[in-house]
Parts: sequence; C-alpha cells; structure tokens
Amino acid sequence: MKRFSKILKRITMAACVISLMFSGKTMTTQARGLIDTSKKGSLTIEYKYGDRHFDGVEVNIYKIGSVSSDGSFFELDSQYKAISPVTDLKSITDKATVDEQWKKILDAVEPYAVNTVGPTATTTSNGGYAKFTGLDLGIYLVRSSTVVDESEECTYVFSSFLISVPQLDSSDNWIYEGGVYSASATCKCEKEALNEEFELLKRWNDAGYENLRPSSIEVVIKRDGEEYATVTLNEENSWHYSWSDKSGYMWTFEERVGGDIQYSVSLSDTRSNANGKVKITYVLTNTYNPPDNPPPPDNPPPDNPPDNPPDNPPENPETPGFPSLPEVLGAIRNLPEVLGARRLPQTGLLWWPIPILVIVGVVLIVKGIRKNSKA
Repeated sequence: MKRFSKILKRITMAACVISLMFSGKTMTTQARGLIDTSKKGSLTIEYKYGDRHFDGVEVNIYKIGSVSSDGSFFELDSQYKAISPVTDLKSITDKATVDEQWKKILDAVEPYAVNTVGPTATTTSNGGYAKFTGLDLGIYLVRSSTVVDESEECTYVFSSFLISVPQLDSSDNWIYEGGVYSASATCKCEKEALNEEFELLKRWNDAGYENLRPSSIEVVIKRDGEEYATVTLNEENSWHYSWSDKSGYMWTFEERVGGDIQYSVSLSDTRSNANGKVKITYVLTNTYNPPDNPPPPDNPPPDNPPDNPPDNPPENPETPGFPSLPEVLGAIRNLPEVLGARRLPQTGLLWWPIPILVIVGVVLIVKGIRKNSKA
C-alpha cells in the first residue's frame, strides 16, 4: 500500500510540472494577439526641435505595407515588394541589423512612392502635431516638408521614416483604444544651413569597352519628384554638374543615354561638412555588361581555311590511289622486331577450335595419369 501511495504522488507531481510548463508557454505565445483587420487606425506625429514645436509642416503618408489576412504579421504591398531589397519582413529579427534592414527598405521605396504612386493622405501640423484618422492598417512611409527660418538663417529638416499602424506598447501588445488601433511618433529633426551645395558626377565602369561609351548623356534632375533641371554631361565638363538649393529636398535623377548600348545604372551619395557648408555629392555609375553570346560577324571566315590556298585550284583534282606493291613490301621490311621476328598482326584466322582442343588435351592427360597410376 505504501509503495502504491509513493507511485501515485510521483505521478501527481509530474502532471503538475507538465501542466505548469504548458500553461507558461501558452501565456507567452498569447502575449501579442492577432490584429483585427476589420478595424481602422490612427497616426499622430509630433514635430519639434528642442522645446520649439512647429506648425504648418506639410505631412504626406504613403501606405507601403498591409496586415496579413489572418492578422498575424505585416507584409509589403506587391508594387513595393518588387523594388525592395528586403521582401520578407518576418525575417527582420536580428537586433544588430534591424535598423539597417529597414533603412534599405526606406531608401528603395521612398523615391517610387513620391515620384510615381503619390500620398495616401496629407495633412498639416497644428500645435506641433499632425494627426491622421480612419487609416487602413499597415506600414506607412512618413515624409514631411522642411521649415525655413530666415531670421536664424537655417532650415529645419525632418527625416522620413517608416511606422506600423497599429503599434506595440511597452508590454508587447497592440495599442487599441476606443475601438481604434493607434500609433504615434516624434519626427527626427535636424538644424541645417539655409542652403546646401550639390554636385552630380558621372562614372563609367566599362573597361575594355570605352569605344562604346556615348560622347554625352542627359540627366533630368528632380526635386521632390518635380523636374528641376536637365543637364548635359560630357568630357568637356568632366562629366560633372553642381548647384545649390535649400536643405531638405529629395533629389532623384533620370538618365538618358543615346544608342542601343544598355548600361546598368547605380546611384550613391556622400555628405561632407567643411567650414559650416554642407556639400552632398551624387555619383551615377554606368556599368556595361557585355552580352553572353555576342552576335556573329557579317562575313564569318570558313571553319578550316588552308594555310596557303592555291591561286588557281584545278577544276578536277586527282583522287589519291593505293600505294604500289614495292612500297608496301618496304613498309613490311621496316617493321620493328617483336619477339625476335618481324610480323604483322594477323586477321581472318579461326580461333574458336582452340578452347575445345585445350579441354580435350587436358582430359586426355588426366586419363593418362590415372592409367599410369593403376599400372
């Protein structure tokens, strides 16, 4: 009876431990619930620098992502997924690279959203805040205008950023109040010089194919999606153009190259600050990629041309005949010795009787040996 009681206690303790393990796991996975995609969202953005709040900031938001149909995760909309270097948002989990991954998405989608798609909603800050309501849930790109202060001879520049609606609170729960999901942020602001210097450089990555390079190209410079200038770059101006303008604009470039030669174009930019003057350098690099199978020449040479073709080849060339008998005999006489004799390989002999003869010979030898042993 005592033994049975001990076994029962052990079973009860094990059941309690297993129950605690599974209950703890359930609480962890249910800490962040699913998003109800039938609800709407709101977004509030604060605009300030130090203690100063800004009114009249024009704010455009662009919806670039949505909540999955089951409400469990975010995903980029198809038109933005096609141009983003990062497409699986669920893979952005490493804290060491999370900012870098989102920066790649921002840099890729912002020019396309501003120049091609257009804003989802627009408003103006009031009392230092810009507010959006009735939003579809998803991921938004936020882009804001600059504030020029002539009295301080400076420009307040607000950084573009990405934000999800809804947003998580400190307890890792989606913020949901009054039947609406919500998100909020303070826009990063930097105080820049009133004007900035810009330069555009053209670089060529076409070693060995310089002869295909065009003598000049045209570049359309766009400021916040609108055409600002069209410039010609060539060797005379060292493939270079410079200008100055106020801070805070987004500059994009469209290149026009004449001819049928196809180049892949990449853009990079660097920012420098010397003696209080900000200079931003944009570098457009054209890379020539030769085709895998170049087209054949117009007049291809023959496959195996003769080294010295005759000037007047005969119309009916003679067909080479068989060598004469003495030549063949001479060839036989000059063979090397093999096992002490000069011989040619023989063909046409009958080889099939040999195995039979060998077997018969072996049988006869065995019989002879037996007879001798009996005698």
